[in-house]
Amino acid sequence: MNFRDLEYLVAVAEHGHFGQAAQACHVSQSTLSLQLQKLEADLGVQLVERTNRRVVVTPTGLAFVARARGILRARQEMLDEAAIEVGQMPREISLGLIPTIAPYRLGAVLAAMKSAYPETAVRVVEDVTHALEKRVTQGGLDAAITATPILDSLLEETVLMDDELLLAVPTEHGLAGAKHRVSAESLRTDRLLLLKDGHCLRDQVLDFCTAHGGVGQNESIATSIETLIALIRHGAGVTLMPKMAIADRPQVEGVKFLRLEPSPVRRVRLITRKTSRLGQVLARVFGHA
Repeated sequence: MNFRDLEYLVAVAEHGHFGQAAQACHVSQSTLSLQLQKLEADLGVQLVERTNRRVVVTPTGLAFVARARGILRARQEMLDEAAIEVGQMPREISLGLIPTIAPYRLGAVLAAMKSAYPETAVRVVEDVTHALEKRVTQGGLDAAITATPILDSLLEETVLMDDELLLAVPTEHGLAGAKHRVSAESLRTDRLLLLKDGHCLRDQVLDFCTAHGGVGQNESIATSIETLIALIRHGAGVTLMPKMAIADRPQVEGVKFLRLEPSPVRRVRLITRKTSRLGQVLARVFGHA
């Protein structure tokens, strides 16, 4: 048994398919299949059930996959710590971002990394919060940028910034000409547009409006902030939007952005594993992005 065998096993569990797992591991399907057979022979247990169409990991296999992930994560952290100790960085780091942050902060994040460690490439993964947290915990990502408190005790967070949420309304809306902050209660008769389930911004907007009496009709209708902007421009409803999403374009045709009272804020965080020395380095780098 070696580390490569464990990588093959984890890849098969994640992809559920020998061909896709082999591609992810940059080996031929026959090589991966043969090595897994040897691993099963060495261990004396069946790890996967093979059919023509898919691969099913056995209960014993699932237990081994969990252990394999822990071993591979510890190995990578040892390699990272050794490199950092001698003033080096890995050739590549993996960073996750949620969809309501990635388009607006990725440039600054990549620039900060290039300035601090120009020889290190950044592999970017965009996904929703719970998926990113799981991948960081399991070692599939070195770090992730999210906007909700962490739930896993194996993780720690570094606050990067506070991002105010602004009220976005069509220019013909009755509040569009407001000179001062507006109350969430004034939205009670409006149609509140939201991102679909799985996006933390959806829950943050809904929680704020509910707490401050501003929820009437609401609909989870979009998968991106840009779609919400387009809907609002055409009078479909109103929403709350991160200020970072319009920082480079304070004037958007057909849409007016207003500040609310009280002012809702989402806290942007970098999450890393507590045991990761690399995570500590990334926190210092991205903390100034």
